[in-house]
Amino acid sequence: RELLARIKAVLRRTQGHAAPQPTPPSPLPPGTPDPALPAAARDRCRFAGWLLDLGARRLHAPSGAEVALTHGEFELLTVFAAHPGRVLSRDFLLEHTRGREAGPFDRTVDVQIGRLRKKIECDPQDPQILKSVRGAGYVLVAPVSKE
Repeated sequence: RELLARIKAVLRRTQGHAAPQPTPPSPLPPGTPDPALPAAARDRCRFAGWLLDLGARRLHAPSGAEVALTHGEFELLTVFAAHPGRVLSRDFLLEHTRGREAGPFDRTVDVQIGRLRKKIECDPQDPQILKSVRGAGYVLVAPVSKE
């Protein structure tokens, strides 16, 4: 199973430009905001009332309280904020947050998404900010404004 999963992953990467993919084609190094944004806009992102301060590596709730994030949760949120409204696959998220490929049984991203949902969603069982797209990955559905 692992060999088959690795072969499929290599084929997806090498033939990715022939078929439309749900992930952006140009990967960014882990934790790097989108370079297309001006420098001032890369410092803070606001979504669904939340404020993500990239420079200070802090997340503030709509109430203004600071929410503690692990390194992995912060990196995930940074990637989602750089690509709002786009479906990001587990492979894409793992590559951009950890700099490695996912194994066939690697559920790291799923676990971190679950923990992140517990921190930012009103009801983690019915997420309204970070949604799952069956068979494709995850998407930050809330609009992101840069400050």
